[in-house]
Amino acid sequence: MKKSIVLALVFLFYFLMDSFFACAQNRKTNPFKMVEVPDSINLKLALITYKGYNDINSNKGMYILNLQNPKDLDFKDGIYSFRGFGPHFPKKIFIFNNGRLFIFENDGAFNPKAVIKEFVKCFDYLDLTNDQLIKYSKIITNYLEDEKGNNYGREIKNRP
Repeated sequence: MKKSIVLALVFLFYFLMDSFFACAQNRKTNPFKMVEVPDSINLKLALITYKGYNDINSNKGMYILNLQNPKDLDFKDGIYSFRGFGPHFPKKIFIFNNGRLFIFENDGAFNPKAVIKEFVKCFDYLDLTNDQLIKYSKIITNYLEDEKGNNYGREIKNRP
């Protein structure tokens, strides 16, 4: 009886250690579970996000998520959100389609009407299909709903 309990504990210990090291290895490769975009695109996003900051390059940290499927970390045609590291950076969006990129200048927290206007321009610029238009419209609506009421600390920052 004691032998089986000891064997079960040893097995449990090895199982937990293996799981721990597998999780640790995954965190090293992509610790925040974000989409890794090509350096050229990351640089464009960083230039918008960190405007006015010194030392902007393609390695500048960005949170990038796939808005169609947040668990999908592969970069491909689709709609994505991005923001800089830190709580004061508003979340913005971009669409990548057939090798072309459209970055929305406005964000949903402060100018949702402009986001919709930009989407209309994006539709023509990227030559999106009707299916993409419908799918992305739903995603942008959800994005705007999520961003409604966020102030990203601007009210505190602007106090006298």
